[in-house]
Amino acid sequence: MFIRRFRRRLRAQAGFALPMVIGISLVLGITGTTAMVYSTENVRSASTSKADERAFALAEAGLNYAYATLYNASDPTMPGAVPVRNELVENGTVTWWGTLDTQTNTWTLTGRGSLPNPAGGVDVIRTVRGRASMQTVEVGSANNAIWNYIYAEAPSGCTTLANSVNVNVPIYIKGNLCLQNSAQISGVNTVLQVGGSVTLQNSAHIGSVGSPIAEVHIAGGCRLNGGPLHNPCTSADSVYSTMRADSTTTNLEKPPVDLAYWYANSKPGPKQACTSQTGIPPAFDNDQVMNRTLPSAVDLTPSLAYDCQVRDAQGNLIGRIAWTPGNPGTLTIAGTIFFDGNIAFTNLVNAVYVGRATIYASGTISIQNSTTLCGVAGCNSGWNATQNLLAFVAGSTTDTVGFTIANSSTFQGAVYAVNDYSEQNGTTVWGPVIARQVSLENNTTNHYVPLGTLLSGMPQTSNEAVSIVNVQGSWG
Repeated sequence: MFIRRFRRRLRAQAGFALPMVIGISLVLGITGTTAMVYSTENVRSASTSKADERAFALAEAGLNYAYATLYNASDPTMPGAVPVRNELVENGTVTWWGTLDTQTNTWTLTGRGSLPNPAGGVDVIRTVRGRASMQTVEVGSANNAIWNYIYAEAPSGCTTLANSVNVNVPIYIKGNLCLQNSAQISGVNTVLQVGGSVTLQNSAHIGSVGSPIAEVHIAGGCRLNGGPLHNPCTSADSVYSTMRADSTTTNLEKPPVDLAYWYANSKPGPKQACTSQTGIPPAFDNDQVMNRTLPSAVDLTPSLAYDCQVRDAQGNLIGRIAWTPGNPGTLTIAGTIFFDGNIAFTNLVNAVYVGRATIYASGTISIQNSTTLCGVAGCNSGWNATQNLLAFVAGSTTDTVGFTIANSSTFQGAVYAVNDYSEQNGTTVWGPVIARQVSLENNTTNHYVPLGTLLSGMPQTSNEAVSIVNVQGSWG
């Protein structure tokens, strides 16, 4: 009975099986198709995103190329200095160019990257830009190498080294050079340049057989003890150099000095008093006219202490000269300082200066009577001119000798004299000298010291150049 009823139920359901199977298959098919379409769209979206990222990277590379083109242009002031250029890179294209705004002297630089669209259609393109401004600046010329030498302009006569003078520093004589008695030029690193001729007398010599100097460049040749003139100079003239002597010089010129400018713009100086002071600093001027009328020579190292500072509105130090007596005393310096008169160091002054400054005198400057004025205690090779440097400028145009150092005195620093320079009687000088004429006599000693970056107040020559500066925040 039960079996018959079960068979009747099965026969009643026989018509529903096929539609159910077809329905389930249709649902599964739709789901599969939807998943496949969705997956394909995801692949296309991922490919497009990667292409976009790569196009952006190519655009950045193009902008870097544009900057490099500008920085390496022979004349970045020309509007065509950064022309349109293209480069194919791994199925993509990098393009770069620049546009100059001549009113603001600002370059707008553009980099563009493009790639084929993996989804088809328009290429994927990304563009980035940056700006760079141009500024005119003054840069030191090659002639500033003159501050490596003892340099004599020597427009007439003969620059004379006499008695037991031994010069073992680079020396450049634009005119003629005369060595007398036992005078010599020595040093394995010494360079000698002479624009005229060299005359040697007695036992004077340049270098030696066992210890030649580094280089000899003498345009007019050499003559020993009245003998024949040789050009180039040779050992027959008592001239010995590691490199073969020749007649080609570097044509260095004495740089001009602008006394009127520094009279007006030195800080402290005649036109800029101390903004703060203690004690009684030396007078810079007495009548507001550059006429060298200070009644007596300026004493920078008196018996009493003083401090004169010039600061700007924000409190930044612009210039300073201060003296603390002692043995040694300390002369603190900064900036460019001007005195409308003479400067004199006398009476066994023993001073160490701290800082870097140029000190002008419209008159003469003298260091005498066993004075020591150095950039390091002991006046020895421990002096570092990049940290402590005092440059003197003697501006007198009426005195034959503008700068004098004598009588067992020692100075470490740089010297510029409008007229002549005199070094005598057991003195020692560390650093360069530039003058109209140079006189070294009676057991003087000179040492070469590289100065590093020249001080702004030091007489020097410069050329106008274009400086390119990236504009901050302009990349993108």
